[in-house]
Amino acid sequence: MARRLLLYIILLVFCIPQNSEAQKWKLRRYEGLFGVGFCNYFGDIGGAATSENWLGIKDLSIKHTRPSFYLGARYKIRPNIAVKMNMMYGFLAGDDVGGKNSDRGFTFSTSMFEPSFQAEYSLISEEQRRRTTAMFNKRGMMNNYSQINVYLYAGIGGVFFNHKPNAALENHTNYDPNHSRFGLVFPAGIGVKYVINERWSIGGEFGIRFTTTDYLDGYTSSFSKSNDLYYFGQIHGIYRIKTSREGYPIFFPSRRGPF
Repeated sequence: MARRLLLYIILLVFCIPQNSEAQKWKLRRYEGLFGVGFCNYFGDIGGAATSENWLGIKDLSIKHTRPSFYLGARYKIRPNIAVKMNMMYGFLAGDDVGGKNSDRGFTFSTSMFEPSFQAEYSLISEEQRRRTTAMFNKRGMMNNYSQINVYLYAGIGGVFFNHKPNAALENHTNYDPNHSRFGLVFPAGIGVKYVINERWSIGGEFGIRFTTTDYLDGYTSSFSKSNDLYYFGQIHGIYRIKTSREGYPIFFPSRRGPF
């Protein structure tokens, strides 16, 4: 009887605190994101002098890199699984100078808006507890957050775009100004997050955007074997929003609270 009671006590000592710590991630499961980034296009205009371009990676260049602006919201389903809504406004550009079709002289620029949703799986989660190497914050309290979070993501969205050609492109028979300026987009890539404190983090993402359109530049040809795609990278700030006991975000917490 005494041995059984001792066993119950040991189980309570180890299980109750761990369960309590395991639920801490639910107190801040909403995050707001904002940032800036870059876009780089790969399509029928410009490109490397050969076809071996590794899904456009060889075509990434500072010359054709254009800025983007980003807002997002993340919701954690589990400590290592989250979903995120993205809104990105950016620009694409390309020309034939130095490429395999440099004699055409095509140049274009495109503005675009991309709303999308993505699912994330953390390879390294900031919610995992450091059991063997306890870390303490400035107040001497246990810090249960890993400072680095690495995750993979994939999703679906749409891209609305408006291209502006130069004269050589606009007058070409394969340029279609009336073609639909919308396409589906399928983001995929990798992200990283660095936790500053329980409220703030900074992060970054890099990934590819597969699309269902070949008209981001307004041009296609009989030799085109795939749709246009673009690469997207960003650096963003992340604010963790406190969550109520009912599971709702608290946007205006009481000043008397521990937040």
